[in-house]
Amino acid sequence: MPNPDEAVVRRVLAQNERDVRIRFCIEKAWEDLKLKYTDMAWWRRKSTTRAIMWENSVQSVLAELSGDNGIRSVPHDDTISFIADDLVRFRLKKAALSLFTSNFPTPLAGLFHTHEADLFGHAGHHRVEIVHVFNRFQTALDWIGVVGREKKEILWKFELPRGGASIEALPPVVPTKPASDSVLSPAAKTGQDTKTNEDKK
Repeated sequence: MPNPDEAVVRRVLAQNERDVRIRFCIEKAWEDLKLKYTDMAWWRRKSTTRAIMWENSVQSVLAELSGDNGIRSVPHDDTISFIADDLVRFRLKKAALSLFTSNFPTPLAGLFHTHEADLFGHAGHHRVEIVHVFNRFQTALDWIGVVGREKKEILWKFELPRGGASIEALPPVVPTKPASDSVLSPAAKTGQDTKTNEDKK
């Protein structure tokens, strides 16, 4: 299989708004984690947060895309990946600010980004990672998007879109008076003003 094609991946993920829905699932997983574990700020191992975040994200995406006939989940040992329209294979990962993910260096982990090799008996798929990136303090999500790699080289990346923005209602416009009402009229002439030049002599 050649390197993953960005245009193909974008098109497949845009189908049925999968891209928007996956982003929503990841954002919701983070919000749920913060609500449930309010004491995680003092956890000694930051990997605990990352592990729970991954579990929540995967479970949320599984539930959200369960009705999509073009999506198939592929469990393998203690991980899982998804195949979309038999074209794109993606997995969910946490990435560093560099957009590189960390994997235990098993032969299978290395093969995911070696595209001339088939994986788990599946051939011809564009293999990519959908990653979330925390800020440096791991207190907020900085970025959620798709990364295409070939071994240790990032080929391309794009951010997953958010759902349609809500339209904020503008305050009603107060009716204004006709312009003619605000035009200053000349003052009415008084008897003193109407004196003729003859009267002034």
